[in-house]
Amino acid sequence: MIELPTALVVRYRAVDREFIGAPAWVVDTPRHLDELTVDIGRNGILTPLDLAFNEEFATLDGNHRIAVAVRLGLESVPVALRRLPLAPRPAHAKDMLPADLAVLVAAG
Repeated sequence: MIELPTALVVRYRAVDREFIGAPAWVVDTPRHLDELTVDIGRNGILTPLDLAFNEEFATLDGNHRIAVAVRLGLESVPVALRRLPLAPRPAHAKDMLPADLAVLVAAG
């Protein structure tokens, strides 16, 4: 696990949980996000976000946690990095920025 800037990690979220809900099987209500905000405000992010990446794209598991990090103005978040193969590319993947790739390669 490493700490990465919130501004970098947020670029790879699939959706902004402040505005777009999750599938029915995911706990996703305004109350849940509020409760998570209180918990993370008190205890920090206990489960690192999962940022999977390669030279072309990245995916993030932790859309609720990154939404709360933005709410709280956290400068950095704990992240577990994973390398991904170039194919298949998930539909929710975001294009990798060259400057971000350099940071991730150096960190991982």
